[in-house]
Amino acid sequence: MREILFRGKREEDGGWIYGLYSDDYVYDTDFPCIVPLRSGAIYDSWAVIRDTVGQYTGLTDKNGKKIFEGDIVKTKKYGKIIGHSNVRDFDIFVVIYEPAMFRLENTHRAFNLVGKCGKGIDYEVIGNIYDNPELLKRSDIQ
Repeated sequence: MREILFRGKREEDGGWIYGLYSDDYVYDTDFPCIVPLRSGAIYDSWAVIRDTVGQYTGLTDKNGKKIFEGDIVKTKKYGKIIGHSNVRDFDIFVVIYEPAMFRLENTHRAFNLVGKCGKGIDYEVIGNIYDNPELLKRSDIQ
């Protein structure tokens, strides 16, 4: 069974919180919340910035890091376009959720995000679009 998990940046301090997502508003604000998963503890709700909420894809990268919607991944699986149709080395993509699937997209191409037995052995998370947007502008990532 796939693990259902979300993350979002806390409205209070911008730190990341992981847990279950709820569209209910917190503390009479316009912010939805994430309820952290804690075994045997009283659940707290944290107001999160809606635009930063992303779902776990069910995959981990080659280092065992969970891959979330909004992550920036580097992969050799599809290569980098160097000419009309030639490819080589690494390229970077953003993880996007579309109804019923996660995709990898950049300004040139898009692919379905797939991994072998839940392991994204071809992918490495190098950042995310909220904390590291500059990574999307780099062409020298190798």
